[in-house]
Amino acid sequence: MTLVIGSQKSTTKPFIPGTQEISHSRQLLNKMTQNWSRRAKVVQAKNHNLDFNSPELAFNPARDDFRIDLLPFKDHPAFLEAPLKMQQQILSCGWIAYNEKTVDIESKVVSPACNHIIYQEVPGVDDGVGREIASDTLVDEAYHILLVMQACRITREQRGLESLKLPNFNLVKQMTLEQAKYSERWQKILVQIATATVSEVFISDYLNLLAKDTNIQPMNRLIVDTHRQDEMAHHSIFINLAQCIYTKLSPIQQEFFADVLPLPVRWFANSELEVWQTMLEYVGFSKTREVIADCAVTDEVNLTRIDYSGVISLAEELGALNSQRGIDSFARQGLLK
Repeated sequence: MTLVIGSQKSTTKPFIPGTQEISHSRQLLNKMTQNWSRRAKVVQAKNHNLDFNSPELAFNPARDDFRIDLLPFKDHPAFLEAPLKMQQQILSCGWIAYNEKTVDIESKVVSPACNHIIYQEVPGVDDGVGREIASDTLVDEAYHILLVMQACRITREQRGLESLKLPNFNLVKQMTLEQAKYSERWQKILVQIATATVSEVFISDYLNLLAKDTNIQPMNRLIVDTHRQDEMAHHSIFINLAQCIYTKLSPIQQEFFADVLPLPVRWFANSELEVWQTMLEYVGFSKTREVIADCAVTDEVNLTRIDYSGVISLAEELGALNSQRGIDSFARQGLLK
């Protein structure tokens, strides 16, 4: 059977509907598609509109906007010695960066991956179920972008950060650089799919921290929790999409996917120091250079900050770690001991 991904044609074994793992993944994807109208927050929003002017969600200037333990320099003496008002401004910057990075992930990583599926450029998910669940996900992501942009606007207005402009985030920058290394369209698409998959595996755990924090702005917590509930479904969706895709790739494409799958883990673990330097300079933090320089030495890419066990489990389920090449690709990124 001849498959097409981008411009490359390859001959692989016929897909057998009764294959246990793929059959199970396709059944789950079909079920998720049928359940979308019941679980999607954008659908529920028609009846449960978020009123940011309600007393429960009203902006409280005394409340922090973000968690201190999510700052890359949370234990640095220069930050701890800063006046409380400066610390609060820095936390507000953290909340804005979190939201704008979310927009980047949703619009530049996940949405293009969904579009590749919708346009039948990815084997294994080019049927009606795959295209519909990708379409559902696009609607979810558009709603998430709307939510976080509203949150950003309110925080910027309340904290006097309207003109703060952030540089490009590392995750998207590194993904784009990686895609530029390859001439074949199928290679660029698989880099996109791998990055989207890793992003969706990671993001729900990251959202959990903020969604359960009752000490930050109530509005911020609720927006994150709304986002988190959709992302719990997306976690499962992208794992099952990856399983369907991987089985339909040629051996060469499978090896390539195993090579690139661990890369976004390190991109995600990056502390985004360029973004932080921009923000610290904007709010007038006097020890910016010292703090950024110290973080660059000790913490620019810190794998201990993230739980990447889900990506390892996915690689094992796909069979990407059954070959020495797959093992070596994960070991090179420091993901295997």
